[in-house]
Amino acid sequence: MKKWSFRLGVALSMLLLVACQPQQVKQGASAIQGAEQSPAGVYVSLGVEYMNRGMYDVALEKLKKALVVDRSSSDAHNVLAVLYDRLGEKSLAGEHYEKAVRLSPVNSSAQNNYARYLCGIKKFDLADQHFNLALRNPLYKSRLLALTNAGTCAWTGGRVEQAEAYYRTVLQRNKHYSPALLQMAKLKFEQQNYLSVRAYLQRFRAVNKHTPASLWLGIQAEDQLANNNAVASYVLQLKQLYPDSHELGLLEKSKFN
Repeated sequence: MKKWSFRLGVALSMLLLVACQPQQVKQGASAIQGAEQSPAGVYVSLGVEYMNRGMYDVALEKLKKALVVDRSSSDAHNVLAVLYDRLGEKSLAGEHYEKAVRLSPVNSSAQNNYARYLCGIKKFDLADQHFNLALRNPLYKSRLLALTNAGTCAWTGGRVEQAEAYYRTVLQRNKHYSPALLQMAKLKFEQQNYLSVRAYLQRFRAVNKHTPASLWLGIQAEDQLANNNAVASYVLQLKQLYPDSHELGLLEKSKFN
């Protein structure tokens, strides 16, 4: 069972980063750590694998089988909730998230994912409580993720100072954590602090390949700073690296095209 638990954590680290934020960041994720081991683990691992392949019908079959084997598997309820969330079945997702955290309060992945879900339905106070429950587990290896998600949820709820405090806590613990660097750059743009946007994007680029979102943000910030050479560089990178991106569509409709 330990072998399957490890594989499940690795697989979920590739599957489950969804931040509650004004512009969603799709990077990285949330491993199951501190969750109770269960005989359903094999089926849960298979469910994760099929989800990664986009084979949602097969994933659903495997996860339902996991619950047949063990109705009390927090991991199974957690992953099934993520799947229902992806399928737009919000009510079912909420039901299984609630079961996951009730069955194993120390399942920090479930706490983080449930908090993300609560943020998505604008229950910001309750979401913050569950993010902090995720952080209480000293064995949780994705604490920086949960802190970043908590910051973005606070920002979505209009609590900009709280959001910045969460992001700064992340960067105090790991100054190279790219999701928090990008979120700080976005927040500073909203605050019209364009020099800080530049600085955070430079730090982001030092540890991570530019994304369509970071390039589009750079274009807008450097335009505000009247740095036409930097604007042109970002525009060229966006066109060359991400020709099919949503951000390129925004570029083509803007004055920068």
